[in-house]
Amino acid sequence: MYLNKLRGPRRTPAPLLCGLLSGLLALAGCTSQADLRKAELADLAVVLPGVYANPSQNLLILNLFVPMLTGNVLYVRETAADDPRRVFSERVWILDVSSNDHIVATVYALEEPEHWRGGAENPELFRPMLQRDLRLLPGCELVWQRTPRGYSASSRSSRCPQSWRLEGEELSFSAPKTTGGTGDGFFHFVRQGGQQ
Repeated sequence: MYLNKLRGPRRTPAPLLCGLLSGLLALAGCTSQADLRKAELADLAVVLPGVYANPSQNLLILNLFVPMLTGNVLYVRETAADDPRRVFSERVWILDVSSNDHIVATVYALEEPEHWRGGAENPELFRPMLQRDLRLLPGCELVWQRTPRGYSASSRSSRCPQSWRLEGEELSFSAPKTTGGTGDGFFHFVRQGGQQ
């Protein structure tokens, strides 16, 4: 209640105050969610990179410093365990927090993979990379989220179906049934040595 000198005591409209407070709380909640996702993204960018292996494959996830690209840039390369020159897959993931507060890895192929071939051994080769050096793989975006045991991700579309799980030192990703994954449909890897 406040005093209006011309009309006497007057009550503040309760619905107006409630609406104003609800709006402020909702805005604070959005900011908290955005901050939470940014913190989770920063954590994921630290815990995900590394060298992972299973008896038939090696998987390298490498943080890149690429000044001309925005977001956290990762190089993801899958090779044969017995011959690292046999490259099965090379991708660039750019992780960022989306406008709807999800951690999203946008997945790209390299336009000229042979140009970047030595990048796993010398990450400085990626430094001059530009957006035009990448080819977007539509439908392959991965939405990451924190789980009680680590992180998981799944694709947004059936065009490029895949799932990833990072639990401690173990990383696994789903594979089409015809490519020889384990009985659960996942390729399983264990981190080798220290983080990259």
